[in-house]
Amino acid sequence: MDRSDVQAVLVVATVTDLKGRPVATLGAEDFRLFIDGLEYPITSFWREAEMPLSLCLVVDVSGSMAGRRLARVRDALAEFVVGLRPADEVSLVTFGAAEVRRRVPFGADPYLVLRVLESIEGWGTTALFDTLAGAPSLMEGARHQRRATLLFTDGVDTASAMTAEQARAVMEEMAYPLYAFGIEPPPPEEGGETYEALLGRLARASGGRYIRAEQAGELAALARELRRELGTRYVIAFQPSGVGQTKWRRIRLAARGPYQVRAREGYLGTLP
Repeated sequence: MDRSDVQAVLVVATVTDLKGRPVATLGAEDFRLFIDGLEYPITSFWREAEMPLSLCLVVDVSGSMAGRRLARVRDALAEFVVGLRPADEVSLVTFGAAEVRRRVPFGADPYLVLRVLESIEGWGTTALFDTLAGAPSLMEGARHQRRATLLFTDGVDTASAMTAEQARAVMEEMAYPLYAFGIEPPPPEEGGETYEALLGRLARASGGRYIRAEQAGELAALARELRRELGTRYVIAFQPSGVGQTKWRRIRLAARGPYQVRAREGYLGTLP
């Protein structure tokens, strides 16, 4: 098979030191790529800070988010909007009351995100898993290869037709990370998986992470921290061979030195 017919796999990676601080100075020679336990050479590598960003902001506007929580989400989104560079772009998607709606398309004035969100009053149920299962469509209209999705929710799904595992399968296939902000999460119920643990699993599957806001007032500072982190990520790309069995392949990316690497967990395809 001609490799030109096979889509490249992108692996977006965040590297932190033992104190959790982002590390932004590594080169391709500092990484090792393993697919299903076998090491493969890294042939494409770049730092994301050098590239323009397409950022999708996904906000839960259900009844449980009404009032103070949505107001604090707007403060957090302002941290990202004011930090955008001229070539960057942003889109706003909301979900609630059985509706997923793109409020601001990519390419629009970024400050429109804040004006639109200010006009929304939360109501209705939360279909979180349905929204995440449709995550690939959230980037429709995005122009740039450097991408990230930010989710703001209290984490409680009350109306999805899709299951958490179906949503996770979609997260594993995503080429860009999901960062999930859990706002004043509910206390854990006895037995079973908490919503926080579940959001963490979904985010990690894509190479992102779960960010807990114990109080809604913490969101702006947490958003500021993530904005800095997004400027330190690396992208590694490789081309599956198109030969052999197409199946789920486990990715492990390691960095030389006392560092931790966060990246997507795998892809569906053939070996490189």
